[in-house]
Amino acid sequence: MRRFAAATLIAGAVLTSPTWAACAFAQAASPFEVVPRSTAPARSHWAAYTCAVAGAGLLAASFPLRDAADRRYSDYLSETDPTRIGSRWNDSVRADRIANGSLLAGEALIATAVWLRFVHRPRTAPVALVIGTVHGPASCAVSLRF
Repeated sequence: MRRFAAATLIAGAVLTSPTWAACAFAQAASPFEVVPRSTAPARSHWAAYTCAVAGAGLLAASFPLRDAADRRYSDYLSETDPTRIGSRWNDSVRADRIANGSLLAGEALIATAVWLRFVHRPRTAPVALVIGTVHGPASCAVSLRF
């Protein structure tokens, strides 16, 4: 007898459970509210691309500048006139510094371009307090969004 009573209780619970589950009748009565997705406005990346082009140009220019500095240094090494040795040395040092500066500035501009294009995000308001806008009968008069 106990088995029959237990089986009857379980059968009754299983057959009537779809009506209990999550208020199925109440959910079916009203459709879901459509929530619009906010899309970020398109950003211009002209600064990143300008930095990238300028950096690539400086990197490319650093190699001929390095070759010119090497030629000036070999001119300094082959100079035999004591009055011109100092000026040859100064020319080779200046050309070497210009080549190194071009290389470093180009690398810095490339790194800046990567940061501007892929890492940096414009600052948006992290918290917004919306007062007095009503979007429907079930919306609030004051809304805090974050």
